[in-house]
Amino acid sequence: MTTYPLSEPASIVPVTASGDPSPADIGRGTLEECVAIVAAQSADRQRAMFIRMDDLDLEFGPDEIGELLQYLGAEKPGLSDTQITEIKADL
Repeated sequence: MTTYPLSEPASIVPVTASGDPSPADIGRGTLEECVAIVAAQSADRQRAMFIRMDDLDLEFGPDEIGELLQYLGAEKPGLSDTQITEIKADL
């Protein structure tokens, strides 16, 4: 099972002519926010972007972004803080 650090800071960077990520970012936020920004772009624009984690040695290239979007779209939301508190109170 893969865990995606959705609340960690990330940057959206363009793909250079050589296919590598550019050193300059075009957007910043949490991984979840960056994924939402990229998801709102056309498929062509998505293929021209990387998402790079700011504090982790992790990046998602154009191929991984497609997989990430598909995975997160199919993933069910977890328990809310209220639901966790209710479970804890029942124990």
